[in-house]
Amino acid sequence: MRALLAVLLLAPAAARAAPAESCVELKGVGCVYAPSGSGGSLPLLVYLRGHHPRYAAAVPAGEALASARQAFSFYGLGDAADAAGHAVLVTYRSGLAVTEADAARAASAAGVTFTRRVVAAHSGGYVGLGATLAGGLSFERVIMLDDFYSSSPALAQQVQARFPADACMGYYTPHIAAVFEAVFRPNAPGCRVERLGPNDHNAGVNRCLAGYLRGRPCSSPR
Repeated sequence: MRALLAVLLLAPAAARAAPAESCVELKGVGCVYAPSGSGGSLPLLVYLRGHHPRYAAAVPAGEALASARQAFSFYGLGDAADAAGHAVLVTYRSGLAVTEADAARAASAAGVTFTRRVVAAHSGGYVGLGATLAGGLSFERVIMLDDFYSSSPALAQQVQARFPADACMGYYTPHIAAVFEAVFRPNAPGCRVERLGPNDHNAGVNRCLAGYLRGRPCSSPR
């Protein structure tokens, strides 16, 4: 009886989850998804994925779509996009820089116009974040998802220069706390980064991203 109840409770959530195939291929970048019934315009989340557990940073070009869709499904990005009313562009590898041309192609592939842009980087996606910001693509907000691995202050300084304090938020976990406290926090002191529990490196994305897209810390009431 308990097992049956568990299945029944999980079934509605599973039914709502956006299938990986609904994230449409964007050649050389990853995939793009827009919630159904979103109309002609909506905000865009550019999600810079961390290392794929199978490939790490070096994803074969022939498996780019599978890698982007793996992140889309594993991190519940479709659900977060639906909840916050955003489209999402998911990169296929952590070091990829997203360009203005990529954003334009994403809008065409999704059949919408993007009203504004938000960027989120998870784990090793900090490399892609630095490259994307250096390339000049503009964003209204940045979301840092336990991506504080760099021992250089360069990324923190980019974030500090590009985003006001109320436009930067995210989380870090204990395994990366020393680097975060020594490198990121002193160089981007206005960024609202909260500490999550020891096992939340991946789980924090699913739990927190939709709230961050609304400008809400993960620790706030739902």
